[in-house]
This record gives sequence, C-alpha cells and structure tokens, in this order.
Amino acid sequence: MTHGKARKRPARALLAAAIGLAICASGAHAQSAPSENATINLVRLLVKRGVLTQSDADGLIAQANADAASAQKAAGTANAVPAVPGQVRVTYVPEVVRNQIKDELRQEVVAQAKDEHWAEPGKLPEWLDRIAWAGDLRVRDEFHYYDKGNATQQVDFAALNRNGPYDLNGVVPPPQLNTLENRTNSLRIRARLGVNLTLGDGVTAGIRIGTGGDNNPVSTTQNLGGGLAKKSLWLDQAWIAWSPSEWVKVTGGRMPNPFLSTNLVYADDLNFDGIASHFDVPASDDINTFATVGMFPIEYQSDDFPAEAGAKSASRDKWMTGAQLGASWKFADDIEWKFALAYYRFDHMQGQLSDPCPIYLGVTYCSTDASRPAYMQKGNSLFLIRDIIPDPNSPSSYAQPQFVGLVYDYHVANAITRLDMNVMDTPLRIEGDYIRNMAYHRKDAFRADVGVNRLVNNFGAGDFAESAYKSGPVGWMLRATLGKPQPNASGDWNVTAGYKYIQPDATLDGLNDPDFHLGGTNAKGFILTGSYGISKYSWLSLRYFNAKEVFGPPLSIDVFQLDLNAKF
Repeated sequence: MTHGKARKRPARALLAAAIGLAICASGAHAQSAPSENATINLVRLLVKRGVLTQSDADGLIAQANADAASAQKAAGTANAVPAVPGQVRVTYVPEVVRNQIKDELRQEVVAQAKDEHWAEPGKLPEWLDRIAWAGDLRVRDEFHYYDKGNATQQVDFAALNRNGPYDLNGVVPPPQLNTLENRTNSLRIRARLGVNLTLGDGVTAGIRIGTGGDNNPVSTTQNLGGGLAKKSLWLDQAWIAWSPSEWVKVTGGRMPNPFLSTNLVYADDLNFDGIASHFDVPASDDINTFATVGMFPIEYQSDDFPAEAGAKSASRDKWMTGAQLGASWKFADDIEWKFALAYYRFDHMQGQLSDPCPIYLGVTYCSTDASRPAYMQKGNSLFLIRDIIPDPNSPSSYAQPQFVGLVYDYHVANAITRLDMNVMDTPLRIEGDYIRNMAYHRKDAFRADVGVNRLVNNFGAGDFAESAYKSGPVGWMLRATLGKPQPNASGDWNVTAGYKYIQPDATLDGLNDPDFHLGGTNAKGFILTGSYGISKYSWLSLRYFNAKEVFGPPLSIDVFQLDLNAKF
C-alpha cells in the first residue's frame, strides 16, 4: 500500500466517524426540541479543520434535509414542524444502527493499523519480519600432550612460507614445530553472529561475522589472554541465494560448505568463496536424489606479479571445482540411509620450480614464488621451488632464501555414507568417508624439477634417500554417534567413537580438520567425544583426539577439549 493511500484511508475513516456523530447528535435532538446550530456547527468545524470542503459541506446539509423530508413523508408524519430556514432536521437513527456503524469503522481502522503497523502496540515495522538473527558462542579449555618419543626437530613449513623466504645457508635455524612441550589450560573462545534475510520471490541472503586469531580458513577459534587485548572479528560469511523453484538453489558469495562431507576433507568451520548450485529431485515418496556443483576461487595471482621491472608472469589463478551426486532413502519411519560421490579438482596448486634466479644480484623474487600454497597446516609433500644461481664470487657459501611448494596436484575423489536409525528409541548415526587423490603418482616426486635434493619432508628420521621417502593418496574415517547428534534440550546427550586414517597426500592439508593431530594430513588415530544438553540452547561437550604420524619422524599428539556451547 502506498503512502498516499495510507493518508487517505484515515481521513475517510475520520470523516465517516464525524458524520456518524453528527447523525447521532441530530437524531437525539430531533425527538424533542432539536438544536438549530449543533449539526451545522459540527459541519462548519469539519470545514475549518480541512476535513471537508465547503462544497462538500453544502451537499451534506442538502442531502440530510432531503433524507429527512423523504423519511417524514414515507412515515406520514402529519404534525411535523415545518423546517425553519437555517435549521437542519435529521430523522432518528436507532441505537442498533449507530452501534453497527461504529463497529464497522472500528474494524476498518484496526485492520489498516495492523496491516501498516502504525497503531498496534509492540509491533515492529514490516521490514523486520524479513530478518532472522542466529549465532553461537563457545568457551573452550584445551590441552595438548606430546609423546616423549617424538622427534625433537621438525620444521614448521607453514611458518617458513608465511614468514619467509628462509635462507638455507643462514645461521638462524628454520621455524620448528612444538613436538615435546605440553600445553595445558589454553582458554579459547569462538563467537559468531549472523543475520539471514528473506528478500521475496525465492531470494535469500546471509551475513555472518566471527572471531579468529588470524585469517586462516579452517577455524574461528581465538586464544584468550594476550595481555587482555580486545579480540578480532572477521567477515565469516556473505552470500545471496536464489531458488527459482523448490528443487534448485543457486548461491554466490562466501557461503557455508555446500557439499555433504566430513572433516576428513573440509574443516567444520570452513566456508567457501564462489558460486554453487544445489538440486533436490525426489524420485519417490521414500527416495530423494540430490546434486551439487560449484566453482570456488582459492587464490588469484596479482596482476602486478612480479612487482619489479620485467615481463609479467602468465596467470596461475588457483581454483577448486567440485561436483557431488547422491541420494537418500528413508525405508522406515526411523531409518534413513544417505550416500554421495564427489570429485574435487584443485587447479594450479602444484608448486613449480622457478627459472634460474640470481638472488646474489639483489633480486627479491623468483618467477614461481606465487605457486606456493596460500595456507598450509602440515603433512603434504613439499619441495624447494627456487632455482637459485650460486654467487660466482662465493660459490660454496651464498644466500639461498627459499619457499616450499606442493609436490603433487590434488584431484580428490570422495565417497561418503551415513545411516541414521533408532536403537531402543535412542538415535544412532553411523558414518563412513573415503578419499583418494587421483592425481597422485609417486614418481612425480622424483621428476627432473623436484628430485631427492629438493624434497624436504616425509622421509624417515635422518634418512633422505629415495627409498626412505613415503607418502600416499588415501584417507578414510569411520564414526558412530549414539544419542542426538545435536543436543537441543536439557538432558539430551550423545557419545561418539571414530577412527581416522589419512596419508600425506590424500587431500590438501590446509583445508581439513585443525584439531585432529593439530591439523593437516599424515595422521591416524582415535576420536572420542561426548555431549550433554544443559538447556534448550546450551550444552557441554568433551572431545579427545589420539593421533600419530602415518609416515616419517615420530609425532604423537593427544588433544583434550572441554567446551561450554551456546546457540540462539
């Protein structure tokens, strides 16, 4: 309804009410000695207030006289007093009619008030009905325990790339992983607040902010402490979705994970940048099929790379394209089986050996520096990507500042299954997940641009022979959850037991679970968790991860997490 109509309707209601009052007042006087001026004064007042024009007022008075005369004539009123000039007579209006007029006016005005939210107590404007808020908060006490038999020196290649390049011939040792020092009572928080918008015609949108100690993609958890400094907030999600029909939805922006998956491939907190389409097509009353396809940019190479003088490098933008096809079968009221196959192709993630790079001339970049991964955890096979030319003035001792890149491409095939049922009225969920990197070939680690002399990890302790290098393309997980997977009432509970095994190059180590083995690939071990609802919107949970390396130097890490969670 437009604002013009909104202004007219209250005016019409006021006019009708005024006329009704005039009729009632005049009717009351008509029974005995009617006042000569009461009605005329009321009409004149309405003219003065701008409710009626003078011509409308004259018409109302004339119409009232005509109606009164007709009513008197029809009733055969013989002793009616002749109308005196300037006097208005209106026939008597019964009380039931007056009440009916008032009720109709009241209903019309109240209906308009509710529709436009201008006179309903406590009612918010209409546009707020299209906004829904959601959020969650978690306070965590975390413990890391390291086995005393762990290797004492293991390079933190993620830190080397992040803070590098690192000079192999320098006197400062490379950054090291913590492998022996336990970390107890690390208090951490996660807070996220989002708003979902309903925009009409199948269009929705969402915006969410979240905490985070840095801008890593896999976690919004942040350490407390830090001198009691204020904590950071990041844009965690920002997306628009359009559903032109019930069975299709297209989403663009920074969105939640659109695929059916576990944290074997993608961390639980990971969001995707890009565009995705999801299709839900029922095959029957009990069987539903679904599909998801999407394109997601991981990193754009700068238009100005390299920044210094010289020819610009060819673009090596990094993308992930994914496709998943699945079905769910509800073959009983309390039994549902879901299965899906997916293929995730990561392009231009493999590191590239640079052109011969004359660092000794003062060059601060090499031609393939941008081929190193934007974010890493640990586990993937790595090699030195700079082909540094020796300094002719000091051929035996010269600066070798290096970055590391991924040895392999990653084209990951994924099969996931989930069975939900009840056991003695208690929910039970059984999950299985399997991945294989279809682009993995061990011989690629020994091609001309890599080789043993450039490989830097996944060897046996102290042994850098070709035979000591070990990797693999396979990962899998089995997990069972007894109880409600998500507690949503006081007294709800669940317990989970699982086993995870992931070889070094089964998938990108930078995108999967940051808690198991403290992130990355090349890990295997058990997972035990339990949760208990303390109210409708809050619950306690305890998680234990027991993990060690699959290949390479010993690295066993036990992680305990005690969480107090809330959502709204």
